[in-house]
Amino acid sequence: MLLFHFTRPGLWPLISADAEIRATWPEGLDDVPELARAVHLTTDPSPGSLPGPFRDRTVRITVEVPAPEARRWHAWAGTRLPAGSAEALAATGFDGRPDEWFVLERAIPSAEWVSVIDLGVMQPLWPRA
Repeated sequence: MLLFHFTRPGLWPLISADAEIRATWPEGLDDVPELARAVHLTTDPSPGSLPGPFRDRTVRITVEVPAPEARRWHAWAGTRLPAGSAEALAATGFDGRPDEWFVLERAIPSAEWVSVIDLGVMQPLWPRA
């Protein structure tokens, strides 16, 4: 399944050095349980589709992951987030498009990356030619 993960340009060197996208949760949400940590992915390749606070994430990592492992965000959040959180995030955090979002509950190694592009400057970052 082809999906897209977005990150900030300043975080790309860390992801590249680790050779994996780690399952985490956005900064400032420390009260979210460990079991809710996941890699968030979307079917939309445009950073303009990201929720407002995340539109500074111009590095797009295109990944190819096994479809059975990619869980729809709604189904996942309903069993992983504290009561009421999933509904609140879906209502405010996805700009009315939560069906485009998926999660993977594991890191995504570089073996599953297809390409990495900094869309802010239209520069390919990976693979290096």
